[in-house]
Amino acid sequence: MTITDETPLWVAAPALLAARTDDFFGRWRRALKTLDPEDIHDLRVSSRRLREGCVLFSPLYPDGLARVVRRVRKVTRLLGPLRNADEAVSFFRELSAALPEPCREGLGVLMDRQEALRNVEHRRLAKGLESFGAGKTNSAFVRAMARPAVFPQPHVAVDSFTRIGSFAAAALDGSLADLLPLVPAARDAGAAAAQHALRIAVKHYRYRIEILSFLMAAKGYGDIHATIKSYQDCLGIMHDLDVFADMVRHGGLPPEVECVILNAIAKRRGKSFAHFAELLGEHSFELIREEVRRAL
Repeated sequence: MTITDETPLWVAAPALLAARTDDFFGRWRRALKTLDPEDIHDLRVSSRRLREGCVLFSPLYPDGLARVVRRVRKVTRLLGPLRNADEAVSFFRELSAALPEPCREGLGVLMDRQEALRNVEHRRLAKGLESFGAGKTNSAFVRAMARPAVFPQPHVAVDSFTRIGSFAAAALDGSLADLLPLVPAARDAGAAAAQHALRIAVKHYRYRIEILSFLMAAKGYGDIHATIKSYQDCLGIMHDLDVFADMVRHGGLPPEVECVILNAIAKRRGKSFAHFAELLGEHSFELIREEVRRAL
């Protein structure tokens, strides 16, 4: 089916959600087969995109696709601990090679703990994916998404005959309007909680942009997506570094070793924050909003 900006919402939404569902279950099958870290990561991202699609089009459905969202969220949460352990092992291994010998033993202890956790989570994930019941779940998703409200209903807050182009413009504007108030607090280098909140908002905005990218001019979308991804990557690195620093603080390491490691992490975080500040100066979210409007 070819969807254009003139396609009615009640036609476009099920088709776009079906594409996200196919991607999700395709990646689920691959992750179950390989249990490869990259495949697991891809499934986690796919699950988030599907959830964002459900939230985006939820006003068109009497139940808001709540059961679908809950089911997909369970998969996202199932995948999280293993990804976190993988990232921690990789980071501590790389950091160990860059620090003096006294630190390597302490980092080795942290890596051993994360390796043990990773093994536990690997087994839990294999069991969880196996018991997911993908066949029945897929059918349930398809049935739920194929039933948008075509005619007005009490619990449906959107006109199903709205053009998808108009709906997309309003939805993206709304997402950015929710994101903008989070920016001022995140400009403070030490405001980890504010930066984490902004990271989550940027991530949702990115997935929403990706779902609706077919409505945008190719070059315009490419530039916009690259900028949003830069924001997400930068904020994500800072968040990961905050998590790793917390692991070090609670790792029971000798104080002098802990201090050296935390200083190294803080230095890297400072570089990431400087990049974040550059992005805000060179490509503000207000500018992104205007570029999105022009691209649609």
